[in-house]
Amino acid sequence: MSEGPAPSKAPHDVYTVLVILATVLVAGATIYLAIRSQQLFGSWNPFSGS
Repeated sequence: MSEGPAPSKAPHDVYTVLVILATVLVAGATIYLAIRSQQLFGSWNPFSGS
């Protein structure tokens, strides 16, 4: 008996690409904020006090 066509594997690949993209964007934003913090406050950590 025929069970029909095999299910597509595409949705999982789309989610994998989205997770990778989100990780890259968050890492980029973190690096940008660290560099900007160094420029503005003279420290990588703006919460370090004086």
